[in-house]
Amino acid sequence: MTSPTPRRLRRAVAAAVVAVMLVPAMAAAAAPARFTDVPDSHAFLEEITWLAQQEITTGYSDGTFRPRSEVTRDAFAAFLYRLDGSPTVNLPADSPFTDITPTNTDFYEEIVWLSQQGITKGWKVNGGTEFRPFDTITRDAMAAFLYRYKDEPSVTLPSSSPFVDITPTNTEFYDAIVWLDKTGISTGWSDGTFRPFDGVTREATAAFFYRLEGSPPVVVPANIPKSFTVKGAGFGHGVGMSQYGAQGMAVDGYSADDILKHYYRGTSVSSVNSDKEIKTEIFGSGSDSRDRVVMVVRSPGSSATTGGQWRLMFYDEGDAGEHTTWTGKKDEKLTIIRDVRPNGDNEIVVQRADGTRQRATRQLQFHWEGTGFYQSASSEDPYVQLLKTNGDRASHGDYRHGRMVIRIPSETYPRLIVSNWTELNSEYLYGIAEMPSSWNPEALKAQAIVARGYALRNMQTYSENCVCHLYDDTRSQHFTGWRKENEGTDAYYGKRWVSAVDATTSSGGRDGRVVKSGSAIAQTYYFSSSGGRTENSEDIWTAQLSYLRAVDDPWSLESRNPNRAWTRSLTQSQAASIFGLSNVVSIKVTSRTSDSSMAAATKVTATSSTGQTKSITGPETIRSRVVGGKSPWIWSFTAKY
Repeated sequence: MTSPTPRRLRRAVAAAVVAVMLVPAMAAAAAPARFTDVPDSHAFLEEITWLAQQEITTGYSDGTFRPRSEVTRDAFAAFLYRLDGSPTVNLPADSPFTDITPTNTDFYEEIVWLSQQGITKGWKVNGGTEFRPFDTITRDAMAAFLYRYKDEPSVTLPSSSPFVDITPTNTEFYDAIVWLDKTGISTGWSDGTFRPFDGVTREATAAFFYRLEGSPPVVVPANIPKSFTVKGAGFGHGVGMSQYGAQGMAVDGYSADDILKHYYRGTSVSSVNSDKEIKTEIFGSGSDSRDRVVMVVRSPGSSATTGGQWRLMFYDEGDAGEHTTWTGKKDEKLTIIRDVRPNGDNEIVVQRADGTRQRATRQLQFHWEGTGFYQSASSEDPYVQLLKTNGDRASHGDYRHGRMVIRIPSETYPRLIVSNWTELNSEYLYGIAEMPSSWNPEALKAQAIVARGYALRNMQTYSENCVCHLYDDTRSQHFTGWRKENEGTDAYYGKRWVSAVDATTSSGGRDGRVVKSGSAIAQTYYFSSSGGRTENSEDIWTAQLSYLRAVDDPWSLESRNPNRAWTRSLTQSQAASIFGLSNVVSIKVTSRTSDSSMAAATKVTATSSTGQTKSITGPETIRSRVVGGKSPWIWSFTAKY
């Protein structure tokens, strides 16, 4: 064993160097990664962090420290060796222990160093001395190792033992254990015991080493989660009728009127004249915005040569009527193009399959066989498809009814718009694809009634920018036309939906049932499902409508609803981007629409590692930005490390 004085001097010099270098080194280098199994609440967080920062431990390859695992004697030797600065070791010709060789342990050099310093003596056995590297180091042996590492300082023994289970006669390391107590390196257990023969855990080793070195200041780096798991329920904005709720009520025996009066409070259901033409944009805005589209008529009819006939009429600005009319039949593809003239004007150009072209400066109208506009007596069921130039679908549906109007709205809104103009009761509603046609007829009727009312309310305004009253997507109502009406083998499901729509009409289809608030048609918002309770209109948006009140919706939480409970994952980079922070360590719902546990979130707050907070407010903004459009019923955010 080398002289105690030189080792003290070497350690003192090393400590001085570390003290000088610690602050700039810490400031210049990134904080070490946190162990995934040592949370902020861990009793020895600082001690374990310090151990890692001093490179005494690197933890495991999976990012864990495993604080409750016990330490073997060879690992403890390695920890002490690194604590001493990993000094150079002159390896002997022969191992100091009979059970240790350079090839049977990862820590041969460290154990040799431990022996050379007189920190360990091992066990005398026949034929030599053993170290027993893979045994767990006991607490009394740990005390002896640390005491010898500190060069066995003088210790004044007390008149009585500091621990109830330790006496001068029941342990050979009594002096070391007393010294451990006097220096505060170990305080024992709350019951007054030291438990000398228990194994030493990794977290306890960190604490002992940290105290041995004087409990220096520790900068604990923030524990940055890798991701967050978001849990919630429901789908949609949450105002008005829950569609899964409607189905649940119908299954439970409620009628369509019962369903509607539950979700639209204080309303009535009655018939109004709805014999109207509604204009629906099916191509041209949002994700459909393109400068060309292919239009083609398909016909499943028996006529192989003449079926699916059509006519296309071209109109110029200022003309009283069309200046050109083309006719044709099924499967001929017409490419419709927005063309910008040298003077900047927009025109519509149509090209036939044979290369023939024609222009229109105002609009096109397209009529096809079996509609009210062209060959209405035909028994064929042709329909129109809109395609991209690569043959993929360019719209949500196929279109059996009405007529197509194609325009470029204005020089300031230069988009190619295709609008399907249909009869509300007998054509448009047949194509509303908002509810599975397999559902209970009473739920389907309720859906038809609210879809009609929604359409009638929106028909009070018309936009030239879309050539429409309504869009064909979630900006309005999901309209797929013939695809919905003809759904299933022999249109089995389509017929169920058409039957439900027809059951809500009267007077030969001229009148249709709607939800009313007083004498006015109610704004019948609807959505997929809630988190167990719908929301007041003003809590989700701004306008307070007396009939759009929060109501219980337990049917949304039944097993038929795939969104009765959902989870979504946010990566660290996604969370940081969403909230505009450098990093995010926690996310919480900090405000809801009410005190109810089923209430929607109105404020979500994220906190960074520096303590900076940023919030996203408003249920619709939260739904869109935080949970990818799911719903504002968010129950929890759980950090994943």
